Amino acid sequence: MNLAGRAVLVRFVLTAIPLYLLVALKVAKWFIRATDKIRRSFLWKGEAEAKRGHCLVKWTKTMRPKKFGGLGILDLDLFSRALRLRWLWYQWTTPNRPWVGSEPPVNDVDRQLFRASTVVTLGNGEKASFWQSTWLHGQAPMDRFPDLFKWAWRKNKTVKEELHSHNWTRGLWRMQTVEEMASFVQLWDLVQSVQLSDQQDQITWRWTSDGIYTTKSAYNAQFLGSSSTSERRTFGEQMLKASTSSLLGFSSNVSF
Repeated sequence: MNLAGRAVLVRFVLTAIPLYLLVALKVAKWFIRATDKIRRSFLWKGEAEAKRGHCLVKWTKTMRPKKFGGLGILDLDLFSRALRLRWLWYQWTTPNRPWVGSEPPVNDVDRQLFRASTVVTLGNGEKASFWQSTWLHGQAPMDRFPDLFKWAWRKNKTVKEELHSHNWTRGLWRMQTVEEMASFVQLWDLVQSVQLSDQQDQITWRWTSDGIYTTKSAYNAQFLGSSSTSERRTFGEQMLKASTSSLLGFSSNVSF
């Protein structure tokens, strides 16, 4: 079997096997490494073991969508993250699911990617989190004002709860720097212009034309800024090293 044929089998057979597990669980890194070893060895040699000399291209480059210069073999780490965002999307869109209310299998990077991928439009403020939802001009206050977020006492309350009697200011009296005070004044001014309504809060997905989450769009979004000649860096890693505001400014110029 030639390389092209083995690539097809890797994409549609060896990759499909672990996907059922990835849909429901946040798997350990060793599981992905072990699976990648099998996929990589079969791709380059057609056997269970392959040495580095058999690998013609870096594995990270093969795991790029074809439009980004790869072979279209799924990056299981990034694809599993895209799948996990489904849990956070369903918490918003289908709150009657029996598991809603329990802790979903996501980590901080997953949540950060979800915030950068969504825009929340306020209605009655009963669903959007004051600090963690992207209702403030497309950003979450925790990302725009991280210096204030660290002092906030109640980090999971809704916008409606926190606007009542200026509850969001509780804990911020511990501010210690001029910069934090300046951030407080800026956030205060922004909050004063908020007007709640009788409508439900709404959420929109940035990466699709209809504003609805898809696993494909969540996966492809993690390759923004990459190219066929650059090394892979996950979207989560980029976000941890750059401000969310800069990232959102970049994403506004990207279409899918």
